Amino acid sequence: MTKFRIYALIHGQTLPLEKIAGCEIKQMDYSEQKRRGFSPIQYEFSENRDGYTSYATSLPFVDPMKLSTNHIVVFDIKEYDAKAALGGAVRAFDNLCSKLFLTGIRDFKSATDRYIGETYLYQISKIYQLDENDNEQDVILELQSGHIFLPNRPDRNEWQKEESKEFLEKILDFKDPVFSKALKYLYSSSVGHFRLASFEKVALDHFKSIELIVNTLSKKKTFKERANEAGKLLELTADEIKEIKKYWDARSNGDIAHSHHHDPVAFYPNQFPLPQGGMEYPWAHLDRLSRVVLLKYYDVRRRYFHIDVHEPYGDGPANPTLGITNEHSDCNHLFFETKTKNREDVLKEIKTEFSKSFQTEEGDLETEVLNSQNRRHLFTVGLFVKNPDFCAETNSIRNRHIIIFG
Repeated sequence: MTKFRIYALIHGQTLPLEKIAGCEIKQMDYSEQKRRGFSPIQYEFSENRDGYTSYATSLPFVDPMKLSTNHIVVFDIKEYDAKAALGGAVRAFDNLCSKLFLTGIRDFKSATDRYIGETYLYQISKIYQLDENDNEQDVILELQSGHIFLPNRPDRNEWQKEESKEFLEKILDFKDPVFSKALKYLYSSSVGHFRLASFEKVALDHFKSIELIVNTLSKKKTFKERANEAGKLLELTADEIKEIKKYWDARSNGDIAHSHHHDPVAFYPNQFPLPQGGMEYPWAHLDRLSRVVLLKYYDVRRRYFHIDVHEPYGDGPANPTLGITNEHSDCNHLFFETKTKNREDVLKEIKTEFSKSFQTEEGDLETEVLNSQNRRHLFTVGLFVKNPDFCAETNSIRNRHIIIFG
């Protein structure tokens, strides 16, 4: 066993200059810090390409913060190597700062009767090896990335299917906010591992993508009821709906939202960086399921239209008129002007005008009244095109050529 000494900068509202929890808080001026070569402990990228033409790698640890302070905290530890010593120091400093943080809250409560108080920050800046006389000796730390991901990309320079290019163009203009946000969650989860996101965040982002779509498509009381209804709309298989419910249970009752009383990582040997653990969530298979749900949501949403039914302005046209609303910001948002009062007759007119403008069969159209508005805005209609091959890219509405996403 070798004895090591780890220095860290420490930053907080109240810093007693004394020994606390095996650590010692001191002051050290900036010139002394510079002389010692204080700098944040960082991993470095390995340049070992191993014959790959391209690849991705990630650092096991990155410190995104930079502290500047004349207060330091020192911790001595005996370990087998410098990395284990760093891991032990992280645990010690985490313990110290968490206890200082809570004590600061209690201190403010006693002094001001308010539950305030700032957090405490630390940044490991130097590690020494100690000889038998406790003299400090520099340690050479070899902290480099090792794993290679996604080697030799790209596989190709053209899409495998011609329709993929057309699909890309469509989703670039697809202005449905639910689709956009669900895609953000899905993408965030896909890159989370490479960006050192926690397992919990990767798992939660996976499920958020699904949860957002399910809660949009159904207003049932419980999530599992909503999953059943949304699953039918999306034409998910029984197994896929079952998987969604399974992940809901893991997310709601498992370690993601409700942590265990004991953290198993606390009993691991000292190592640096500290492993992430204490989380049980089968998110790996969810990766496929969230992709299925998002693509099927897109296929359903591109065939669904919101149509605001209005009375004509003044001496407007006598014939029913179908037009587009906010084409640069809304997704499949139309308006329909008519002098007809009876709702059933209005719905028939909408189907007729829509089928003419979008070159589709009236029998493929389903309509529902969504809500009523003010006096002139009679109500809003939801219209769904059942034909999965429906593609409304160009249409003649109000005698002009427009783009409808789908």
